[in-house]
Amino acid sequence: MQFKTTFPLLFLLLSATVLSAQWSKNVVTETEKMMSFGSRPCFRVDFPGADAGTVEDLWKDFAKKNYGAKLKKDKKSGEWSASELKSSMMGSDPFTLYSTIEKTSNGATLNVWYDAGNYFLNRRDNAGRSDEAVRALRQLYLDVRRATINSEIKDQENKLKDMEKKYKTMQKTNDGLVKDIENYKARIKKAEEDIAKNEKEQETNLIDQETQRRLIEESRQRLNNVENEGN
Repeated sequence: MQFKTTFPLLFLLLSATVLSAQWSKNVVTETEKMMSFGSRPCFRVDFPGADAGTVEDLWKDFAKKNYGAKLKKDKKSGEWSASELKSSMMGSDPFTLYSTIEKTSNGATLNVWYDAGNYFLNRRDNAGRSDEAVRALRQLYLDVRRATINSEIKDQENKLKDMEKKYKTMQKTNDGLVKDIENYKARIKKAEEDIAKNEKEQETNLIDQETQRRLIEESRQRLNNVENEGN
């Protein structure tokens, strides 16, 4: 019975792992896209959930580290580029790198063009170098994913800190309310004691009033009998 339950679960976990691995290998797409020289072969990388600013920063660092490129942005075209580059990926010939970064509805997209001089890198003209480019950009994808997840973790940790701070505030408020209730109870108890004492004093006062009335009456009677005193 336990085996029947465990096997499908293991199958689902294995399937999810395989699908995830396959999907991560397909994050780089070879396509054609318009750029400053017209429509040219391009390598497209989608970064779901990523901030365009994060992609830009990591791409500039990545290009410098892997291609020795100090990317500069053309304000008119919006392209980042660097020329006279050398990389084992592109052989001994110098090449120029062009790229754009787009904000998307669910993240950001990086478009990269490798200008080899007499052609733009693509699988049909040079499959080996295209594979190298894909592998390199896939590593960039992983770097961005890590940065994105780390950013999410930081946001989640900040939210947790806010929750913890709010909880402490609520605890403090609750402690104050409990203390108020204790003070109210003490005041109520004191008031109840004062009421009981006051009621007894009222009873005593009523008795004293009656006694005083009798004294007054006796004094009035004596006043009326002053002439008869001594007879």
